[in-house]
Amino acid sequence: MDVPSPHRFAYTEALERIRVVLSELASETRQMVTDATTAVAGPSAGRTDTAPIHAAGKRIRDRSDALDDDLVMLLTLEAPVAGDLRLIVGALRIAAAIERMAGLADHIAAVADRRAPAPALPAPLHPTITHLGELCAHLVTQLVTAINSDDPSAPQRVEDADDPIDETHRSLLATVTSPDWPHGIEAAIDLALLSRFYERFGDQAVTAARQLARIDNPTPDGTSPMPV
Repeated sequence: MDVPSPHRFAYTEALERIRVVLSELASETRQMVTDATTAVAGPSAGRTDTAPIHAAGKRIRDRSDALDDDLVMLLTLEAPVAGDLRLIVGALRIAAAIERMAGLADHIAAVADRRAPAPALPAPLHPTITHLGELCAHLVTQLVTAINSDDPSAPQRVEDADDPIDETHRSLLATVTSPDWPHGIEAAIDLALLSRFYERFGDQAVTAARQLARIDNPTPDGTSPMPV
């Protein structure tokens, strides 16, 4: 019986590690968007220390850059083919999407920074933003599940979880442009920005999910069954 060489063991271990790191990065991003939402719409809005959120964003960027370096090294030294190649190339794109998600969560926290020590939004708007944050956290939970799963339908559940975020975003834009808007220009600008950040956060999670579909469930011609 052929015994895999130590080099082959190391290569296989490196491939298995890819999903672990992606899952960890996505989980950290979920915590970021939860904490950023608390900063803008929680009970202590305007007085929340956002430094840990910004530090988490830097940590995710650094880990994503390190993963990119590892993936490029695998491409260069191992010349992977077929499924291994799809995994490595897809992981590069997924890591980039997760890094953009972290950046958007950082932008949400920055809205709180600009208005501190006052709340960024009037209190009547806090429940809607809190709901958006919860939707985004649930979305990332679905993404983490998809990363760790071999279920070919898991990426589609990420897309499904994004639909309520898009609907809430459209509703908020209609609200801030209504003649009956009662909270002034600054609040309208902040709410529109925040809503857009959450909507783009969801879009990046969908981008990552579509790359997972391309890795795990390619069509016979090697393309993804979901739009990329």
